[in-house]
Amino acid sequence: MMYYKMIGDREVFSTCKSIQTNEGVWISNPTEEQIADAGWLPYVPPVVPPTPELEPDLTAEMEAVKRMFATQTEELSDEDALEVAALFSTWASKIGTEVKAGERLWYNTKLYKVVQPHIPQADWTPDANPALYTEVSVVEWPEWVQPIGASDAYMKGDHTAHNDKHWESEVDNNVWEPGVYGWREV
Repeated sequence: MMYYKMIGDREVFSTCKSIQTNEGVWISNPTEEQIADAGWLPYVPPVVPPTPELEPDLTAEMEAVKRMFATQTEELSDEDALEVAALFSTWASKIGTEVKAGERLWYNTKLYKVVQPHIPQADWTPDANPALYTEVSVVEWPEWVQPIGASDAYMKGDHTAHNDKHWESEVDNNVWEPGVYGWREV
């Protein structure tokens, strides 16, 4: 047990294995009564309330939800992905880290799908690089965009709108303009 008493203007602590009485006599292994007579009081440490655990902020909660759903969002259809677009990583957060084909990223209020694996760079924005990204859309007839190559070519059955007409690709890896080759007007 620990004891304390005021000596001058200081609070002194001791285990009181040996004490000096008020008469100046030293006593080894004193009794509780002798300790009390010498002016020592049992020390009871103050109760320190526990530090309250703070609730995580909204940003931390959102990041946790994103991590929790990360694997599940990969399996979503484009239509369902657009419903929960906020769960996807931002394009800016991926700059300098490898992205996989099919991965979806949020950029400038739109959801984009990675066309081919690469490491995003600050000047390769999704809206300006159709060879790397395609906008996720549920529009049945998205406006035709000239493919750069096989990586962003239209596949058989893909739909597009061009020159106020609707077209369906009749071949895989279609890079031709609708009406020229490989398209059927529908």
